[in-house]
Amino acid sequence: MTTLGEMLKGPSSRSLWDRLCPLLEALDESAAATAATGLRSWPPERRPMPDRWWAEWLAGDVRPYHALAGTRRLGRLVDVESARVPAEPRADRDEYEEANDRVLTPSGYALTDVVAFPYGAMAVAAPSDLRRLVLGAVAEWHHNGGDVVGWSTMASGPLTTFLDGADYHDNPLDIQISPDGATVAASVECRWHAWSSAGQALWTLDPESIWPDGPAGAASDDGDEEEPDDDLVGIDVPVRFSFDAEGRRVAVGRLRGGPVAVLDARTGQVLAGSPGPDGARWEGEGPVALDAAGRLLAHARGSGLVVREADGGAVLAEADTGLVTIHALAAAPDGTRFLAVGADGKDDPAVCVLTLSAPSTLTAGELIRPDRAPDGMVATDPMSVITARAVWTDGGPLAFMSSDVGDVLFGDDGRVLRLSSGPSVAAFTPDGRALVTVGCAEQDEMDPIDVWFLDGPDGPAAPHRAP
Repeated sequence: MTTLGEMLKGPSSRSLWDRLCPLLEALDESAAATAATGLRSWPPERRPMPDRWWAEWLAGDVRPYHALAGTRRLGRLVDVESARVPAEPRADRDEYEEANDRVLTPSGYALTDVVAFPYGAMAVAAPSDLRRLVLGAVAEWHHNGGDVVGWSTMASGPLTTFLDGADYHDNPLDIQISPDGATVAASVECRWHAWSSAGQALWTLDPESIWPDGPAGAASDDGDEEEPDDDLVGIDVPVRFSFDAEGRRVAVGRLRGGPVAVLDARTGQVLAGSPGPDGARWEGEGPVALDAAGRLLAHARGSGLVVREADGGAVLAEADTGLVTIHALAAAPDGTRFLAVGADGKDDPAVCVLTLSAPSTLTAGELIRPDRAPDGMVATDPMSVITARAVWTDGGPLAFMSSDVGDVLFGDDGRVLRLSSGPSVAAFTPDGRALVTVGCAEQDEMDPIDVWFLDGPDGPAAPHRAP
């Protein structure tokens, strides 16, 4: 009789995975870790999470063998438009339409005219339990902005509408969900918005009205203003949000200069910022990152990283990252290390890990580039800037970046966890255990929505896999 160990040594295949799954379910945590060693040579696509495992995951009944799965197809954007969970999420186009009783309408594969993603998704956000996603549509520039809606991954039902594209004219370039799942944040038309998970508006802030003189408090002569030298999509350049671990505070920053602030996530009250309620003058820009306690705030200043006290804004330390531009940040839970994601001097994707030590010394490590990247990726292109994401997992930091030639997910050791030839937008779950991607160029696949599991053989804690 073939043993589990012998099966793991064989060539990877979907049929073998289907035979392995019942055996893996019988493993305890220690044995599952041993099995993970044998699965490291398996591409995640050949280890899809079975339906019964997914049902356990959604129910909060997380088992050791769940970490051995590589990915799960959640559906496609047509399912978001149709407000339903697909019956056959991995079927091909013809099988998919038959299995899910699709109706082809003039506006696309949609059963409703309330929400539409005719040009794909601009952003996605996912809570740690993956029971729902929040997606932002690409704007239809001839008549409206992109819809922002919540979609259940558990059961078909009404969508939660956060923003109706008919009410504004912009792209939702970033969406974030707080770690407790209670708050959703996004920015359009230069205004910051927050809602409850049920879609109830909590607050809206216009930083231009709060800080009319700009981030440094200096008045400007309108006649001397210059247009930003970039091609970033949207009325506002990307705004980044970062919550503390309990979802009580949220930091906000804009990538091309502008206000950096720490807010009460429930009320929108400005707790500290530029200039802040105490009159402090902050010079900085997004992206931003809070530590787990909401005690420390990190933000970019050109190619440098500034670490401040979140209460009051006193600068603790500052260091240059060596990156040409910084697109995304993440903080270790204890606030002693930070990950900066951006572009190096050759416009290639790169990261820098910085360490904060007493007495208030910030030390930047060497730039780390992914072992491999999509051929032709330019890390300073608008899509690379917009799609860049960072997270600090239990196993270490991870960075994601996508462009029109593909995307790459890699760690601070340069190890590539995912490499694709098609562009996508993505979001890490707040706990760093999963990455959700939405394809935005594979028309034959109708914009697939996938989750990639990061705490098993493909995670940052796993030993480096030989290419």
